[in-house]
Amino acid sequence: MQSKVGPVLVVVGSILGIALLVVGFLALRTAIIDRPIDSYFLTYEVTSDAGVESVVWTQAPAGDRTGASVEQSASVPVESPFTTEAVVAAGQPARVVATPTGEGTASCRVLKDVGRTNEAVLVEATSAAPGAPVTCDVTLPTDGTFEK
Repeated sequence: MQSKVGPVLVVVGSILGIALLVVGFLALRTAIIDRPIDSYFLTYEVTSDAGVESVVWTQAPAGDRTGASVEQSASVPVESPFTTEAVVAAGQPARVVATPTGEGTASCRVLKDVGRTNEAVLVEATSAAPGAPVTCDVTLPTDGTFEK
């Protein structure tokens, strides 16, 4: 009479091995794919019909993509359209302020992930009056997760 313990151990071992693989995959998926976003890759855009006298924007400090936003500015005047890229931490303000030259009008946009499938305009605005500055301001979400 043959023992049935050997085949039972093989089946139990196989089930445990498969269960460990599934748990490992789910842990990896959570750690890599579903992890919260800690910072955003943004593009600031400014256009003006008369040139841009000044432009100021926020970004994370150099080398610290999760730090509090700091202001940066361009050498003035700048050509229109003006674009710059920045990394801004989740929960921090993303802002660009531009003043048109003379009595011109200006517009601005803040975009995330330019060139990717999840590209989006987060905010856009136009000067309220000729010569008036324009501000695009948005606080970045803290509850986002990476998209495929």
